[in-house]
Amino acid sequence: MKRMIILSFFLFLVIGCQSKENNIIIKEVSSGLITLQVKVEKVEVSKVQVHTELVYTGDNSIEIIHTDPLVVTVLGDRSNRPEFVVSSVGIEKILDKNEVYSYDKDKLINILPEDKVLYTQTVLTIDGEQKIIDLDIDLDEF
Repeated sequence: MKRMIILSFFLFLVIGCQSKENNIIIKEVSSGLITLQVKVEKVEVSKVQVHTELVYTGDNSIEIIHTDPLVVTVLGDRSNRPEFVVSSVGIEKILDKNEVYSYDKDKLINILPEDKVLYTQTVLTIDGEQKIIDLDIDLDEF
C-alpha cells in the first residue's frame, strides 16, 4: 500500500510538471487589415519556440513587400527596447482574402534569466506606404 501511495505521488508530480513545461502564449495585434500573430511555446525551462505569421483580413488581394526576416524577434529586459536589424531586401507577396502568411521558419530561442520580454516587429510596404507592427510578449506569463 505504501508503495502504491509513493508511486501515485511520483506520477502526480511528473504529470503536473510536464503540463507546466509546455505552456503556450499566443498574442496578436492588428494594424488595419493586417494582423501579426506570434505563438510562443516553452519547450524547456530556458528555451522557447517562436512561430510568427501575418493574417490578411481584407476582401481584395493586395501586394505586400516585406523584409527578411518577415518578423524580427529579440529577447530583452523591460528597461530598453532593442534595435531591430533587418535586411532591406524587398520580398514581394500577394495576399488574398483571409490568407495566413508565414515566411520565417520557427525559431528556437534560449532564454537567459535577465530576459523578460520577447520583442517582435514586422516592416511591410503596402501600396507604397510603410507599415511597422510591433508586438511585445511578457515572458512572465509562463
